[in-house]
Amino acid sequence: MAQDIPSELSDAGLGDWYASLNDINKVKVKRYLQGIDTSSTQAFLVDLMSRSCEDHNYKLSVLAGQFALTKELTDYDRFKVTEAYIEGLFGAEDNDTLKKCCCDNLDLFPSIKGQFLRDNGGALPKNISCRNRLIDVMVGAESDYEGAYEALDEFVKIGILSEDELDYRKQSLKIHRMQKTFDNIFMYRPKEE
Repeated sequence: MAQDIPSELSDAGLGDWYASLNDINKVKVKRYLQGIDTSSTQAFLVDLMSRSCEDHNYKLSVLAGQFALTKELTDYDRFKVTEAYIEGLFGAEDNDTLKKCCCDNLDLFPSIKGQFLRDNGGALPKNISCRNRLIDVMVGAESDYEGAYEALDEFVKIGILSEDELDYRKQSLKIHRMQKTFDNIFMYRPKEE
C-alpha cells in the first residue's frame, strides 16, 4: 500500500489522507505534485489548494481545505490555511461557508497582524481573501451594499484595510451600485397589452 502513495505526500505526512481519497480525487491530487511544497502538512495543503484553484478545480481545493482545518495549527497557520480555503469556497460558490470562514479569519487577524505584516514586507497586500471575498459575496451575491460599507469601516478598525484605501473602496461600491441600477433600468421591458 505504501508504494501506491506518491513520495511528495509521504514527505508531507499526508499518506493516510491520500489513501482515504477515492480514485478520482487521487488522480486529481497527482496532477499537482510536481514541485509542490512538502516542507510541512500545512504548506503542502495550502500549495495544493492554490494550484487547484488556479486550475478551476475548486472541489479539490475545498476537500483539501476541509481536511487542513481539522489539523492542529498555530493561529497564523490557521489564518493562512483558511485564506487558501476561502478561494476554493469562492470558486465552488459555497457562500455560506465562505462567509463564516471570512469572519473567522477577520476575528483572528488582530492576533496575527504583526507576523502577517512582517511576512508581507511591512505592508498589507492587495489580495487578502477574507477581506476581499467577503465584500465580493456581500455585494455580488447578496446586493448588501450597506453591510459592505460597514464591513469596510470594520476592516480599518482591525487594521486589515488602510485608511487611505477606505474611500477608494467605498467609491468603487457606489459606482458598482449605480451601474447595477442603470443596468436594471435599461433591462426593464414593459408588458405589451
